[in-house]
Amino acid sequence: MAFSINTLDDVFRADMDNGSSIEDRLHAIKNLHNAGIYTVLFMSPIFPYITEWKDIIDGTKENVCEYWFENLNLRGEYKSSILSYINTHHPNLKEKYETIYLEKDSTYWNTLADLLNTYCNELGLNYVNYFYHEKLVKEKLNNQ
Repeated sequence: MAFSINTLDDVFRADMDNGSSIEDRLHAIKNLHNAGIYTVLFMSPIFPYITEWKDIIDGTKENVCEYWFENLNLRGEYKSSILSYINTHHPNLKEKYETIYLEKDSTYWNTLADLLNTYCNELGLNYVNYFYHEKLVKEKLNNQ
């Protein structure tokens, strides 16, 4: 059973989706795990400088069998709405988001991928990093 969690801040969660509260999701993961069901936490999308990835892992590792990580991909109208949200609610991150999403600088994602890999390996956690799924899809299509 997989659950998507990309923040521990329920106010931010409510701004981004209409799903269940973080508390309800964490409670469900714990109950399912305790019932012997394989649990996956899909940390998606990871919002640069907002998603508390380490706190999420630390708070769930006892009840999660596997982690999946996906970066925030901004396309179409979604891009302008998220950048507008950042400008309004997190103006201190405006330049950083512009660097990532307008200048297409992948330094943040490369660094975070290394940090996630190191942290998960140190803790002995099962995980899959989907940060580069666009690249993987292109490679798969080229190999067909």
